[in-house]
Amino acid sequence: MPIPDVALLLAGFVLAHAAWSVSDVPELLVPLAILERQGARHLVRFEAETQEAAISKGKAATAEASATADAWAFAREGLMNNEYGSKTDVFLVDFWARGMSEPATIIQPFEPYAKRHHFRIVGTAMLVVDGKIQDSTKAAPLVAQVDAGIRQHSKAAPLWAKWR
Repeated sequence: MPIPDVALLLAGFVLAHAAWSVSDVPELLVPLAILERQGARHLVRFEAETQEAAISKGKAATAEASATADAWAFAREGLMNNEYGSKTDVFLVDFWARGMSEPATIIQPFEPYAKRHHFRIVGTAMLVVDGKIQDSTKAAPLVAQVDAGIRQHSKAAPLWAKWR
């Protein structure tokens, strides 16, 4: 499935915004989406009684937005099994743009501020297409576009290298 640059850039921008939002606080990320229409970006946060309910609201809103938006990206926190048999905190950014048959996802491991009063980005982002994590070598040019989107975020871009 071809992934338009606009989708990858927006995914990177939203990943950067998610990281910036929780980089100095012990709370979970309030799930958020940025919808792009005719070159204008609109931020939407999804608050609810539980994280699960907020994520469900975000997924429903982005699915609905596919009818009217040119692109969207939706960020939330999650957990992923690591190579040591324990769980790793991750940002999950689902993203879509016109021309994509279905959304793709960026997974970025991180260490939350609450663990050691220090926020940290861990490793390289992984690209998931059709429910499968893509080979890192083949996905590298696409992840490079996500990195370009991170550099577009005026607040997070200067901090990204420090967070690594």
